[in-house]
Amino acid sequence: MDATDHLKASLEAAIALANATGAEWNQGRARSPLDEVTVEAVLRLTTNRMPSIDDAAVAEFAAGGERIHRALVQLAEAETDAAASAINDLLASTRAAPVLVRHPESAWHLHFATEGVSVATGWLAEFGTATAMLLGSDELDRLRSCAAERCDNLFLDATRNHRQRFCSTACQNRTKVAAFRSRSAHS
Repeated sequence: MDATDHLKASLEAAIALANATGAEWNQGRARSPLDEVTVEAVLRLTTNRMPSIDDAAVAEFAAGGERIHRALVQLAEAETDAAASAINDLLASTRAAPVLVRHPESAWHLHFATEGVSVATGWLAEFGTATAMLLGSDELDRLRSCAAERCDNLFLDATRNHRQRFCSTACQNRTKVAAFRSRSAHS
């Protein structure tokens, strides 16, 4: 995995955590409280080494995810100054500072938090850094809110023509079925 792939994976994980904690509706369903399984699913987007997640870590991920969600919503709504302020606050609270680390039997790699912080704080520093990198990039216009009813998810438009409207095929299909039923009812 090269550095840009890791950054993209970290940004996808940041968005997934934000959706799991800040979106009221997720693909037609009311959001569930954050749990260990969801945190692990988010972290699997960027790592194969699963840290130990306890209730305290879940609570810290939930609070940080809500902060990232607010910042991402602001970015999606082109409120970049407010988003930059929110991201800077998150980075300051996590004491984000790039540092090279080498674990046994692995190559040197970049962490985004200093030693001694909690697992959740370290990950939130990385997610905050990825979000900050998005804000300063030419890809910012790819951040979107899902256009489906009862879905508040954010996503990165992965299409070549920049016209993706839905976070998932499920939301796209729900919208198409609702439009079809509406047309049929009026015929």
